[in-house]
Amino acid sequence: MDGLGIKVKTVDGNEISYKLTPRVIVAFEQQYGKGMPKLLGEEQKIEHVYWLAWKCMQSNGVIVKPFGPEFLDTIASAELDSDDSFGSTETA
Repeated sequence: MDGLGIKVKTVDGNEISYKLTPRVIVAFEQQYGKGMPKLLGEEQKIEHVYWLAWKCMQSNGVIVKPFGPEFLDTIASAELDSDDSFGSTETA
């Protein structure tokens, strides 16, 4: 998951990229009951991408509505983003 992030564009025109931190990744796996690589590979749904956007925003101090229709109405787009500037989460 190193260097993986999510680029979020809100309906008011803001566009921000967030790093997928260990906290977000574990929350994702706990939410959906499966490993992230499996869910983002063969079982990916757009819901997963929007949930990651929501969790990243929340984890970065953005005040967001609970995940669901009201939150989704604030998002224009969200996409997974590979960015080397995020660095590695791997430990030796």
